[in-house]
Amino acid sequence: MPPVNQSAIPENASSLVRRLGRSVLLTAEEVDYLETMQVNQAVVEKGDEFIHDGEHMRVTFLVRRGWIIRFKITPAGRRLIIGISLPGDFIGLHINFNHSSIYSASALTRASLALIEPVRILEIHRRFPVLASGLDWMTMRHSNILSEHKISLGARTAAQRILHFLLELWTRLEQVGMASAKGFDLELTQEQIGDCMGLSTVHVNRSLNRLGKEKLVKIDKGFVSFPHVSDAISFADFDDRFLTEFSTDPGEIGSRRRIAKN
Repeated sequence: MPPVNQSAIPENASSLVRRLGRSVLLTAEEVDYLETMQVNQAVVEKGDEFIHDGEHMRVTFLVRRGWIIRFKITPAGRRLIIGISLPGDFIGLHINFNHSSIYSASALTRASLALIEPVRILEIHRRFPVLASGLDWMTMRHSNILSEHKISLGARTAAQRILHFLLELWTRLEQVGMASAKGFDLELTQEQIGDCMGLSTVHVNRSLNRLGKEKLVKIDKGFVSFPHVSDAISFADFDDRFLTEFSTDPGEIGSRRRIAKN
């Protein structure tokens, strides 16, 4: 794991700072800017929809705590979850270029959000080139996640896509200190997993039962663990390069398959 600049990053740093600080030595000025731009905050209760498809977006949201779902409702009334936003993730990062939301968003759990004025994002590009590169990386990573989900929908079985999705969540949560080597707490219901993976609840239930019997995943009171991690990675065709952490060092680029060692 890349070193963290402990001298610049305090113990109570936000998820955004911790995420970028895992692989880049942030200066005290950069840390201070990232933290102060989060001063305007709001709490969203579980189930509350705070972004509506097609509405004008005036601020960029940064998830500080909790889980957020981004979703679309089809004309037939079916909900499709197009993404899970976790602490340290931006929602509407590029509203300077697209002011109208193309999805809805609601809180999957009680969540804390930072409301960031678009000018603060532009200021990062003017003053802090390393941080600007970090924002570009977050955009690329978001695109990678969507691409991987599309691959799952078109080329993986139901059991594979569910297991791949759970391994993705584990990796992402570990990167912001919300998961351990043992696993993570899942905030999604089987119905919501189905909405993410394009599956019915019945199909999700059957697939999870199969994965459990084959000891590829275990869900106990909402806690997800992987009894045989290497087998789970192989079965799901999981390659964590699409979740590569930000780095300015070309030598750090490439898959390390961090979770495979467990």
